[in-house]
Amino acid sequence: MLTIAIVCGAGIATSALVAEQVRDHLASRGRDAHVVQATVMDLLSADFQADMVVSTVDLPAALGIPQVSGMPLLLGTNPQVTYDDIDRLLARIDEEGKAR
Repeated sequence: MLTIAIVCGAGIATSALVAEQVRDHLASRGRDAHVVQATVMDLLSADFQADMVVSTVDLPAALGIPQVSGMPLLLGTNPQVTYDDIDRLLARIDEEGKAR
């Protein structure tokens, strides 16, 4: 099962709001994924693993995990942009999985 990490500064309130919206979007698409809340520090842990990060803060690209901005969901300004980005990444992950 895919893991999608929802990251904000503290990993509490903001990520909970965004996580719920991401879960609803995935459910509307019939997709199963483990959606977890995390902090930036969690991402830096060697033990942390995720297939995608939806973040409300700027993250370095060097993390090596595909990232999507969660700010449109948080602010309510065209959330479809984030949903489309999530769907594109999921399609790419699906294709990479088929190629293996």
